Amino acid sequence: MNAIIWLLWALVLVLAISVTRNPFYLSLAALALAAVWIAVETTRPLGRQAPRLPFLAAGFLLPWSTAVNALLAHIGDRVLFRLPAWPVIGGPITLNAAFYGFLTGIALTTALAGTTLLHAVIDRHQALRTIPPNQRVLATTLAIALNALPAFATAARDAVEASRLRGLALPRWRQLQIVLAAILYRGIDYSLATAEVLETRSFAVPHRASPGAQASWLALLGASFVVIGGSLAGKPSLALAGVAGLSIGSALIVRSTWRSLRTLRWSRANAVTASLLLAASILLVLSLHDSAADLAYSPYPVLRWPGFSPLAGLTFLLLATPALFVRGSAR
Repeated sequence: MNAIIWLLWALVLVLAISVTRNPFYLSLAALALAAVWIAVETTRPLGRQAPRLPFLAAGFLLPWSTAVNALLAHIGDRVLFRLPAWPVIGGPITLNAAFYGFLTGIALTTALAGTTLLHAVIDRHQALRTIPPNQRVLATTLAIALNALPAFATAARDAVEASRLRGLALPRWRQLQIVLAAILYRGIDYSLATAEVLETRSFAVPHRASPGAQASWLALLGASFVVIGGSLAGKPSLALAGVAGLSIGSALIVRSTWRSLRTLRWSRANAVTASLLLAASILLVLSLHDSAADLAYSPYPVLRWPGFSPLAGLTFLLLATPALFVRGSAR
């Protein structure tokens, strides 16, 4: 599958997780992610291993989120025990707060796993081709900055190893001085070399943006303010108008970048996956207005069983769609 499909999948996954703390839906999202992760690890479409960072992060995020929320949120009807009247953390420790912190940890871990999985499935060249023409300067600058980080890490390692080989027994502050000087020197050298390469290729030559591109980004900016304002003011009609503006702005951007998108591979598997992910997005929006879905589940102030809607459950199950077609991308 191409880069657009994977980016769409990650976006829908993060949005779906961010709108709920219902344990049923979070469990379905975690199972869908596990299915995609296993399929990617089995097939390795780009020859890269699926990252294991989320598993290491889960060992920290889950207990940390649970403990912090239990110590800070003294709300709920299921009191486990009480701490003395200490500042901030003193008071009743409730099962409600611990359970909500645990759910937040699951949501954070799932979102982290979904975004880091992109490393194993996205072709960087395809992703760069999908960037709008008027944003490629910013994207190239960001890519150069990210590529500089490994060079800085190498400079720090080289400085430490050189000190050890010379048998220098220096205090910590002096070692830190040497490392910072090495990083600064490597950074200046890297920046000068990169600047010369970019200048010879006429990077960032001023050009006049087309009226369509300006209108698309202005529409996105204005619609974002409308959505935020409508949400804060509690006016669904205003927020819906902002969503419509976001859709129009996104459509204009897609139109401006369609020449780049046409060069991507659009197989039947890509089309089916994109359609199902878009269907999941529509079902998620419909579930927001379904009280039976209980997307706004909260264990406060009374711990209760969450509700469940098959429509909302199907939304989270559709997140496993790439697992059905990732084998085709390996061929």
